[in-house]
Amino acid sequence: VMQTEGYEYLRESCRSVLSELLEYVAKINQHSIIRSRHANESLDGSDDNGRRVKQRS
Repeated sequence: VMQTEGYEYLRESCRSVLSELLEYVAKINQHSIIRSRHANESLDGSDDNGRRVKQRS
């Protein structure tokens, strides 16, 4: 995407829009990483506080 003419136009003409867009994408990526960690933690047998819990039979 960063090698397209549209990106180049934004970089030269609309720096504030480009900055906002990049900040938004960074926040989305950060949120995805956090959610991924929580999903992995729930698979290891621990609860939200990191305590080990027994599976119900």
